[in-house]
Amino acid sequence: MAELELRDVVRDFQVGKQSVRALDGVTFAVREGQFVAVTGPSGSGKSTLLHVLGGLDQPTSGAVLMDGRELGAVTDDELAELRRHRVGFVFQFFNLLPTLSAWENVAVPRLLDGVPLTRVRGDAEALLGRVGLAGRAEHRPAELSGGQLQRVAIARSLVMNPAVILADEPTGNLDSKTGTRILELLAEIAHDDRRAVVMVTHDPAAASWTDRVVELQDGRLIRDEVLDEAGPA
Repeated sequence: MAELELRDVVRDFQVGKQSVRALDGVTFAVREGQFVAVTGPSGSGKSTLLHVLGGLDQPTSGAVLMDGRELGAVTDDELAELRRHRVGFVFQFFNLLPTLSAWENVAVPRLLDGVPLTRVRGDAEALLGRVGLAGRAEHRPAELSGGQLQRVAIARSLVMNPAVILADEPTGNLDSKTGTRILELLAEIAHDDRRAVVMVTHDPAAASWTDRVVELQDGRLIRDEVLDEAGPA
């Protein structure tokens, strides 16, 4: 079964008196164990697609399915529950809380379920170890490099053990060497953990690390290509 599926999704925005179509009849599915890049020029609908996939935005028409459940047919509370437990988000600008340590930032999603911080610490530190930051658990964001911040963000995205990881330009603020480490980590999460990983990127070199490239232009899907071999171009 597909972890995520879009069926003829349209998303319109109202800008003043003008209607702008960000997504125009997009249909595709992402399955577990698959690392997918969403590419296209600025304004092509990439970030809108990611937000719709993750239930952060609703389509104007069409259907979004997660594990076979149509997101438009669930209540707001059920949708929030699905987002929190089934989807992990990774953002270009990290979105870490500056006053919290690395392990506390990783633990934050569990706190929303009412789990005491002390009970989450072991899991949070284990995830930091997995992303290569075992020695940085007590460091605050201001004490970490860009690559370390993004690895904290990836660890945080995994703390709820989601089936799906959605990453919006996760290497956009990183140098090429650090970006490569992040791409290796995302590929490992897809292939070894058997999660569905969808990454928005404008960088063809980053896209070459994935199993499949979906390209958008003016909100339309113009390319859906399975790569012969994921890895650096």
